[in-house]
Amino acid sequence: MTARDPLIVTRDVGLAEELSRIAAAAGREPRRAAPEDVGEGWRTARPVLLDPCAAAECTAAGLPRRTGTVLVSRDPEPDFWREAFRHGARHAVGLPEDEQWLVELLAGLTEEPVSGAGSVLAVLGGCGGAGASVFAALTAVLAAGEGRRCMLLDCDPLGGGLDFALGEERADGVRWSELSIGTGRVTADALREALPTRRFGSGVLSLLCPGRSGRGEGITKSSVEAVVEAGARAGETVVCDLPRTLDEPSAEVLRRADLTAVVIPAEVRACAAAGRLLTSLRERTDAVRAVVRGPAPGGLEVSDVRRSVDVEILATMRADPRMAGLVDRFGLYALGSGTRGPSVRAARKVLGALAETRRETGDSDFR
Repeated sequence: MTARDPLIVTRDVGLAEELSRIAAAAGREPRRAAPEDVGEGWRTARPVLLDPCAAAECTAAGLPRRTGTVLVSRDPEPDFWREAFRHGARHAVGLPEDEQWLVELLAGLTEEPVSGAGSVLAVLGGCGGAGASVFAALTAVLAAGEGRRCMLLDCDPLGGGLDFALGEERADGVRWSELSIGTGRVTADALREALPTRRFGSGVLSLLCPGRSGRGEGITKSSVEAVVEAGARAGETVVCDLPRTLDEPSAEVLRRADLTAVVIPAEVRACAAAGRLLTSLRERTDAVRAVVRGPAPGGLEVSDVRRSVDVEILATMRADPRMAGLVDRFGLYALGSGTRGPSVRAARKVLGALAETRRETGDSDFR
């Protein structure tokens, strides 16, 4: 055995024997240890296989989080995936269903998709009350409805909550405060198992929101980086709702984003606020475009907004009372496949621009 062979950590003798057999089938020679006896193997083994009880003991013992841990159970509970994330596991495996996959992982045959295959969209408001969060949620729902695999990340701890916008505030699943991944990598498949997820035929939308405390625990630079990279690596459309205060997690999203859309109301004070925000955004990314939202009570034209903020206008939309009513009463998941309206048209234009490098600005929808 070498230092880089698997380490099995469990007090369950039967599980240890089963994992040893699986490792042998992959041509690997594992070492077995109780949680208090892991020693140097905790750092050097590739990978560490452990059950939920052993994971809890290792965490309680103060062992550092590390990449390459795999949580294994022969009888997974409904919250098994949540436990995996709480303990910082890279993968979670249920036996015997996932035995072949685990053999391939140990044999080095399982590879993750090439980095950068997906797309990342950042959305934020040019001023307070711009409606950017609802617009981000709408864009993600439409992407999933078109058959895409999509992640919607609520990175604004002081926002109203994208789970409310979707009508998913009671949905079971991991939130940022329960996400424990350290500096390791995660997979999009694991995230879909752990997060509140809705399927739309061949499309799927996974949602990650702050906890109800509103303090944003878990929204860190490293956690945001790991989640965004997992989605992009798997070819997903990752939509991130950002706060206007650009903290470290927001800066990480902007660094990775293929497109940043700023929602700007067609008002003089909103344009002034958006101009200051855009100055800060341009220090972090050059892929910034605007979505202009009406009505324009002072008679501002789209060309006036463009001159004021000096940014390309990607789409325009007027106020859509039906959309606001839908969000408050049912949530955006109640959208039908044939739903139309100015907000939907604008969101589709943003999705089109995300798929391309640039896109022509359409006619105003709020005049």
